[in-house]
Amino acid sequence: MPGSKDRFAEFCQEGYVPLSHQPWWLDAVCGGPEHWDVALVPARKGTVQGAWPYFRKRRWGLPVIQLPPLTAYAGPWLRYPKAGRLAFEKKIIAGLIDQLPPVSFVQQCCHPELQNALPLLWAGFRQTTRYTYVLADTHELPKLYANLKHGLRTELRKAERSTVLDRAGAPGEVFRLNRLSFGRKGQRQPYSEQAFLRLHECLQARGQARCLLALDRHSGRPAAGLYLVFDARSAAVLLTGFDPAFGQQGALHGLYWAAIRFCSEHSLRLDFEGSMEPGIERVFRAFGGQLQPYSYIWKAGNRLLDLCIRH
Repeated sequence: MPGSKDRFAEFCQEGYVPLSHQPWWLDAVCGGPEHWDVALVPARKGTVQGAWPYFRKRRWGLPVIQLPPLTAYAGPWLRYPKAGRLAFEKKIIAGLIDQLPPVSFVQQCCHPELQNALPLLWAGFRQTTRYTYVLADTHELPKLYANLKHGLRTELRKAERSTVLDRAGAPGEVFRLNRLSFGRKGQRQPYSEQAFLRLHECLQARGQARCLLALDRHSGRPAAGLYLVFDARSAAVLLTGFDPAFGQQGALHGLYWAAIRFCSEHSLRLDFEGSMEPGIERVFRAFGGQLQPYSYIWKAGNRLLDLCIRH
């Protein structure tokens, strides 16, 4: 669609669109505007009613659409009318799917606010439900602290004794600590430092990120790091990591609490955007996070690709 990115930029200015769908975010994480595009469905008067920005690349030598690096959610974003939500979703999502380019497969994690996956299933997509943890109301900080699990309050006291909070930490340090965390699991970071630093520069220029470090009180070395991103409505934990040499200090727990304090001060909900692994999930739940489902969707051209995507 000629001028689709310009119209999409206008769509983002006319109402709320989450960070992960913003054009500047996509420019940063995709490596430039030439690596992503957007499907749009306008109303008769030209107002955009729905958008699906997508990241194109080649995987196994095949053209695909998948999640961009450092991006938790993608897929359709709709501007809802006052009534007729279900019929609207069916119509607009079908129109967006029709505009996606021909690729070997599509793989997305939809934003939690898109709760109706039926139009995607009707179009041949497969779907499974995943979960994040969200603190929807952060206003009453003393109440949030009182509701923490007892063991978690102990970890926070340890962090206060053992570490010093740096609210303007170096993003490269958070990235390094995040890489250490992947390394302990025998995994490779699924994103590059260049992509992260490009995104950091965009967020910093907009005042929409906080880079938090917990420094060991004795040596001054970074014990843990947390990178928080936010807009006017919501904040999300983008990256975390800790140095196992300081593993008994509760440093990362202290940083999560610092992120919650920041959200409380700015009236933001907090999406932990975390793993469903039992050990990590338990921490998010201990902080008071509530389960929030979202749809993981995929569509492949043959059974072999479908199995590769699913696993």
